[in-house]
Amino acid sequence: MRLFVLSALIVYIASFILVTLYHLTKKGPFEKLSKIALVAGLVMHTIALLIRAYESGHAPMLAMYETLLFYSWSTALVSVIVIFRYNERLTELITVPGAVLAMIFAQLNETSSKPLTLILKTRWFETHVISSFAAYALFTLAFAGAVLYLISELRTAAPGGDKPLPYKNFQDIAHRSILWGFCFFSASMFAGAVWAYLAWGAYWLWEPKVIWSFIVWFYYAGAMHAYYVKEWRGKGLAIATVVGFFVTLFTYLGVSLLMKSSHSF
Repeated sequence: MRLFVLSALIVYIASFILVTLYHLTKKGPFEKLSKIALVAGLVMHTIALLIRAYESGHAPMLAMYETLLFYSWSTALVSVIVIFRYNERLTELITVPGAVLAMIFAQLNETSSKPLTLILKTRWFETHVISSFAAYALFTLAFAGAVLYLISELRTAAPGGDKPLPYKNFQDIAHRSILWGFCFFSASMFAGAVWAYLAWGAYWLWEPKVIWSFIVWFYYAGAMHAYYVKEWRGKGLAIATVVGFFVTLFTYLGVSLLMKSSHSF
């Protein structure tokens, strides 16, 4: 497994370098090679996760090492989807480094595979975690779209600046990512509530992870609806989307590492 993880990491880095060269030189071969490298990295990453699942006997999302690998895989997957759905090659300048950093952090916290404890042996647990990280990956993509939108705004406003980026595309990517991410996160919270009832006899627990998860859900619910209010759409919503990503990041890693809860690593 480790061989496939390291290979995927190297190929992701190569993909980022190639797509950066493409944007600097506008040469077609770099564009094609970067796309091939990203897809190849995703394939190797998928094989690594399948091996981990086979070794542990459960979906690879128990320890921090596994969740970081799964988050980076999800982020790489949405990056590939954007390439083929939108033919958009700028968002990966943000999402791919995010996946790479997550994989590096995972290697620094590598642990051996372990079987699930009795309390985790339920499909609700796997549904809860899978939908959570699908949402995290989509919120990362929304963050990338929002950052590029803000950069486009600055370039448009700058006198004598370069040709502005296609900001409407970035706004659309950010909005759709928030919409789908909110749907997955809602499914995650529902599955988590059912799992909590089966495990502890209560749908809601007053603990940091649950409270911060509700904050994330409420925050993106507001962002999703704000898109349809003309006065709120644009720069303000893009800034809110950027802030939302860091709220999500704190909920995922900060709360689990710094606060004691049932979700602590």
